[in-house]
This record gives sequence, C-alpha cells and structure tokens, in this order.
Amino acid sequence: MTKPIQIRKDDVARDIRELASLTGQPITEAVGEAVRERLVRERGRATGPDRKRRIDDAIARYQAAVKRGGMPTDDDFYDEDGLPR
Repeated sequence: MTKPIQIRKDDVARDIRELASLTGQPITEAVGEAVRERLVRERGRATGPDRKRRIDDAIARYQAAVKRGGMPTDDDFYDEDGLPR
C-alpha cells in the first residue's frame, strides 16, 4: 500500500472540501470521482488521433463512392455479409 497523499496547497484543499460538501460525498469519494472523470477525458484524448484517422478514412471512402457515379448505395459501404467495408 502506498502512503496517503497530502495536499499542501490551501486553495486546492479548500476546493476539495467544497466539492465534497456540494456533492454530499466524503472527501476521498469526491476526489476519486473527480480523478476518474478526468482520466476518462484524458484517455479519450490519447485515442483521439486514431478516432480522427478513422473518421477521415470514412469521409475519403464516401467521397470516392460519390465520384464513381452519383449517390452511393448500401453496396458501397457494406459487404455481402452486411458488414462495413
């Protein structure tokens, strides 16, 4: 087990206590929930470039389908098993 974390900044400690008071949670729970929410956002950013690449690929496939001959059909986006190309 690691040692407890000590908060030495008065303004941070005050904000933690206010968060706990507003949410009705114990301090540890309020901090834990806030940290987990931030981790979700940061982890999402870590995978952001991959998501952007997939979106860009989908746009490129759509644009290529439109250039081929008008509006694309389901066949342009799905294989014979109904799965995305």
